[in-house]
Amino acid sequence: MVNTKQIKGQIKSTENIKQITKALEVVATVKLQKNKSQTEWYKAFMVEFLKIVQVVNNTEKLFTDKPPQENNKKKDLIIVVGTDRWLCGWLNNRLFKSVFTKHEENKNNIEIFCVGKKTLEFFTRSNFTVGWQITLKDNFISDDLRDLYVFLRNAIEIEQYNAIRLHFNYFDNAIKQTPIDIQLFPLNKQEYEFFAEQIDIDINDFMTEDMENKDVLLEPSKPDLAKEIKEQLIQHVVYGAVLQNKTGEYAARMIAMKNAKDNSISVIKSLKLSYNKARQAAVTQEVSEIMSAKNAIEG
Repeated sequence: MVNTKQIKGQIKSTENIKQITKALEVVATVKLQKNKSQTEWYKAFMVEFLKIVQVVNNTEKLFTDKPPQENNKKKDLIIVVGTDRWLCGWLNNRLFKSVFTKHEENKNNIEIFCVGKKTLEFFTRSNFTVGWQITLKDNFISDDLRDLYVFLRNAIEIEQYNAIRLHFNYFDNAIKQTPIDIQLFPLNKQEYEFFAEQIDIDINDFMTEDMENKDVLLEPSKPDLAKEIKEQLIQHVVYGAVLQNKTGEYAARMIAMKNAKDNSISVIKSLKLSYNKARQAAVTQEVSEIMSAKNAIEG
């Protein structure tokens, strides 16, 4: 016979799981809404910043149309932005699979800069050369990425790598996050336009005929300003990538917790049905035993 006490214990345990996952869903939802607001502010800032980039690029060429030159003595650097926690494993898995598929054959000529603990765990297990790693808190700010900014600036100044690429999950909406990658060095015009397109900015709208005909004074000098603009552009792209990935992380966590909560509700309904059936069977058996005893005594 089914143990009703055991079923009651299972119902109580599942109720606790439902409460926990419901709370985690609420937390993830709040963080998602906050990050979505930050992405909107970031986009507004980038619109103004990219206007400056376009003006400077008209007078001092910032981008190259040539592919990176291969140098057997140098490696490529891959920056992969993952998460520090699970509960959104499919988000990491999709990104890591994309990176692994693209670079597995050439892994000996690649170094990985890991953003997030789970990124480090995966690429260490996959026998990639992991040179650097940072972790980020949930409410991160741009200053938390300072170590990465400094590392990139120094690596680009001495041309330490053939090329530097950035991989992350782009937040399309709450149920869709797309793994994409962008070349940070050398700065490529096509990659720059691709990045602007990904964050829904049409750079062709910036350069009006009136702006093109104006004389522009660049201080302290064109080369110095161009160098500073390129450095800031790379930093803003990296920050935007981390922000997009964090937003996707909260969305994935929210959906995972909602699914877990819904599954808990289904399990509780099933357990309650089993409990009622078991209790009814026990009552029926007791009544049957009483009637049998009564008939035996009377007989």
